Amino acid sequence: VGFAGRRVYDNDRHDSKYVNSPTGPVFNKSELLYWLHQAKVPAEKTGRVLVVEGYTDVMACDAAGVSEVVASCGTAFGDAHLRLLRRTLPDARIVFCFDGDAAGRRAAGRALEVSLEHLADNKTLSFLFLPEEHDPDSFVRAEGPDAFRSAMNRALPLAEFLLAELKKDIDLSTAEGCARLV
Repeated sequence: VGFAGRRVYDNDRHDSKYVNSPTGPVFNKSELLYWLHQAKVPAEKTGRVLVVEGYTDVMACDAAGVSEVVASCGTAFGDAHLRLLRRTLPDARIVFCFDGDAAGRRAAGRALEVSLEHLADNKTLSFLFLPEEHDPDSFVRAEGPDAFRSAMNRALPLAEFLLAELKKDIDLSTAEGCARLV
């Protein structure tokens, strides 16, 4: 439906990390998930789908045998992406796995915001945080597919991630802090 590419070298002539076809009647990156057509059958078999940040993460995971993986097309994961996943894989547990750096944490925060209306569904929405030096591509290559699958099984459910985010800047040792959290 369109072209999607990623800058590979820092000195590439494109300033953007991701380069996509222009938005049109068929290609709208806010409504598409890269590799969804390939991930559907493996996700149905495993009962989960992994959402990562980029194309190279998808390719590395798939090459390592973790094939139930999709990525947004160089844009933040949004509500249309979540609706597409729910429509395509209604019974799959969704595991968000973004890069371990600050940008990855921000992407996870955005996915959390998008997912809040599904809080009652928190057993099927979870978040996997990799060590800061890793993204899914580097983690699966360094640690292997079994370690990556094991990490996916330990992903934080949506409600736990939400509470951790709400508590991170609050002093819960005081009544005021507890009231602020509530």
